[in-house]
Amino acid sequence: MVDTNPTLNPVTGRQWDLNSLIEKLLELQDALLQSQERNIMLTAQTRELERVARDAEDLKSELANQGQLLSDKSRENKHLHQELTRMAGLMETRMQEVEDLKTVIGDLQHQLKTCQSERDLLAVMLTDAEQAARQVKRADSLSRAPGAPTQELYQPVQAETQKAGWMKYLKGKESR
Repeated sequence: MVDTNPTLNPVTGRQWDLNSLIEKLLELQDALLQSQERNIMLTAQTRELERVARDAEDLKSELANQGQLLSDKSRENKHLHQELTRMAGLMETRMQEVEDLKTVIGDLQHQLKTCQSERDLLAVMLTDAEQAARQVKRADSLSRAPGAPTQELYQPVQAETQKAGWMKYLKGKESR
């Protein structure tokens, strides 16, 4: 092995100069210091990037949760829409039934009024018939009584009573 002399520069083969060594040492210290500063700065940037990455992951997770929530709400809204559509159809059917019932009630009210009118008409006819029957009875009792006028005098009254009886009320019914 070759003995190396520590006072000689292995590259140049000359003896080391103390000033050049100190300069070299200072240059190396400056380079080391700059590297350390750059290392600290890069470490800080790395931490910041890691924090941003964690925040991004949190945001991604939050967005996924929001997407799931929106999906659930969308399904719920779709279900509610279907239910409201069904209810609207049912209400439309019920409204049509109500309109039909109003029509039926109107018809029944008209029929009731007609029946009441006919009842009143029949009551008047019955009253007229009873009065005519009483007049006929009176006429019979008068004709049997001594000195009473003859039957011929009451015949026009009976004919008029029969003519003005219940037949006259049928005219109103025919006009309907």
